[in-house]
Amino acid sequence: MLKKILIIFLFLGLSCFADELSEEILQGGIKYNEATARIAAFTDIEKKVEKKKFKSYLKDINRKENIEAIFKSNYDIDFDRVLCPFYYKKTLISYAVTYYDEPLRVYYYNIFGNLMKFEIIENGEYPKRTFAYSRYGNLLTVNFDVDGEEQFMYDENGKLIAHWVGDNYEGKHSKILQITRGSNPNEIEEKKK
Repeated sequence: MLKKILIIFLFLGLSCFADELSEEILQGGIKYNEATARIAAFTDIEKKVEKKKFKSYLKDINRKENIEAIFKSNYDIDFDRVLCPFYYKKTLISYAVTYYDEPLRVYYYNIFGNLMKFEIIENGEYPKRTFAYSRYGNLLTVNFDVDGEEQFMYDENGKLIAHWVGDNYEGKHSKILQITRGSNPNEIEEKKK
């Protein structure tokens, strides 16, 4: 009799635990760890992109206009393209260009207008992958964005570079470069005064 009661309690306890677990999975969606995110990130990827697909972007033909717009904090150019500057301390070091007619591609240029890398965003829904390629078309990194809050970044060989949850960063290198994107840091300093 005692054995039957213990089995019933054990069964009820496990069924309650299973209900809680299934409810969490249904509410929270798929959960990823480093290994499962890597599998999802590297399934059916192109390790090399033919140069003819991005040849016309090797040089920023709008460099002068883009640099002037950045210094005027005008990041949206005539419904044609959007700019995103990158600063080291207060010095502009590079900028990204996304064209309205190609919203899933981002081109990164140095201040001389030479293409450094470009990204191809797989789709606009989560989870989504972003592939970064060098100016020669070689895969550099793969970002796996789980839900807008959590993101994994891997090198071309699948080695974890970084993991973000919100603003919290975990990576092999604890020191993060002080590169700011977006607003001109000179303007931010002026607004603080």
